[in-house]
Amino acid sequence: MPTTVWLVSHAANAALRSGIFPQAPEVPEVSVAGDDAEEALDARAVEALAAWRERWHARLAGGNRNSEAPRALTSPAAIARASARAAGFAGATTGDALAETAFGAWQGRRLTDLAREAPGALAAWTRDPGFRPPGGGESFDDVRARVGAWLDTVPDSGHNLIAFTHASVIRAAILHALGAPSSAFRSIEIAPLSVTALRRTEHGWVWLAAMD
Repeated sequence: MPTTVWLVSHAANAALRSGIFPQAPEVPEVSVAGDDAEEALDARAVEALAAWRERWHARLAGGNRNSEAPRALTSPAAIARASARAAGFAGATTGDALAETAFGAWQGRRLTDLAREAPGALAAWTRDPGFRPPGGGESFDDVRARVGAWLDTVPDSGHNLIAFTHASVIRAAILHALGAPSSAFRSIEIAPLSVTALRRTEHGWVWLAAMD
């Protein structure tokens, strides 16, 4: 059986809904178990994750006669680790390739404030995949390079993966699978807790329509 990678966009919390760029994560040593990642979730996120778990967990976690249950991975970010745990994947291990974009000096800032203070830079960030936020931020091209390198190392062993990560990472994975230009990142919307499936075939990665 070909390998399938299920990419889950983490839940939206108050910071995300308020348009605040995330802080750099404090990376746990091994897994989401035993840390305080739940503090990243608010009541709305917990409710949304409960509904997601009811709908998706059995489909993605159970495996079948011909395959093992998928290995669970997560971004180092607290919101992604907390989402994985609440979704029923408490043993997920962290992977740096799945990390959120590094926003440099913009981390912790509000979009509305940057739109007022640095409208040109913010506009460039929304349309130019090569633009890097000041202070050591990553461009979308940077994110695509690390995500693509990670996907290319996933073995075609039939052992599926489920990864809780970020919209930027999922956009990068889709464009890598399609071999599409990075400028197309503006045309892909990734909703919180949406599921994207990529399958490895002898011809490369294929983007699958998610189950309803």
